[in-house]
Amino acid sequence: MWSCIQGNFGLNSTFCQADPCQRVGLVLSIASTAYLVVGFPLGLILNGLVLVVNLRHKLSILMPDVYFTNMALAGFILNLVAFLQLLGPDHLLWPVWTFGRELCMASFILFNTAALVSTYSVTLLSLDCSIERVLPHTYMSSAYNTRHVCSFVWGGAALASFSSLLFYVCSKISEELDDCSQLQTKELGDAIMVFTGLLAPIAGVSYALWLILCPRKGGPYRLAESSWLDPCIRELLLATVSTHFALWLPYYLTLLVSTAHFVTRSEGDRHFPKLLHFLRGASELLAYLSSCALPIIYKHLQKSFDSRLRLVIQGLLCGHLGRHCEGRQQQQHVATVSRADLAPEHIGISAR
Repeated sequence: MWSCIQGNFGLNSTFCQADPCQRVGLVLSIASTAYLVVGFPLGLILNGLVLVVNLRHKLSILMPDVYFTNMALAGFILNLVAFLQLLGPDHLLWPVWTFGRELCMASFILFNTAALVSTYSVTLLSLDCSIERVLPHTYMSSAYNTRHVCSFVWGGAALASFSSLLFYVCSKISEELDDCSQLQTKELGDAIMVFTGLLAPIAGVSYALWLILCPRKGGPYRLAESSWLDPCIRELLLATVSTHFALWLPYYLTLLVSTAHFVTRSEGDRHFPKLLHFLRGASELLAYLSSCALPIIYKHLQKSFDSRLRLVIQGLLCGHLGRHCEGRQQQQHVATVSRADLAPEHIGISAR
């Protein structure tokens, strides 16, 4: 939990006045400021580009593009939450503002929801790729089905973040109801987030990658390569999975350590909570980096994204130039149709 929810454990807290603590806080403040200057605008621009380009061509994009659109929306929300948190007392020795518990709680629920949506999207992308590997040329992993799956992902992520709302409600009425004050919902919420955001997705991704990279030749299914599951898509999948879990693993490990420390804590241990607070801040900063890293990977490894981006830019320019672009657009449309006629199997997968 953040300091505005949990209590006064920020960088300006009375618990953090020693010189080593101040030095660590200064390092965290510098890193947070650097992210706000570089990572925050970069993440907004890249995620916005992915959303605009893929939504503009939503009828022609394939299944992987739908999942990356979902991850871009989650990354956009993470960037907005980062702007609120990184300027607060959690990450800066001299915070710009200190927001109230209601805004802090709403931001934390958005953080959990966006984090789970991003993780589930990466996991389901791996599972759909493994389905296409085992059962090629089927409609199970189509872009049409993926759009419906992504809507359910947001609902499931919101339900998984309910534990944070439960902690907030109990903290508001704890003075009136002693039974509610006895509920250790913070630690329970952290444990739920570790299971839903790390353990279960890692199990699903591991199984999917095992099916993709180590298929059984004597299995009941005849393995074949689909038109989009080529080495480029496989490289995109591996880079996305490894980057996402590498950046989010420290955050979930701090949640796990925090839960374990609550179970085995000693009354005289006063230094470990301070260290854990700074580790939590550093791990959250790494997690925010995923909102910049994933769209960069997608832009460089998904070859069709640049062509769709050029079409969007040309469409915007033609909106200002008027009729001068009509002939050029007709030529590009004819060339696109001609290339599609040469690859009828690609039409079947794109249209499904």
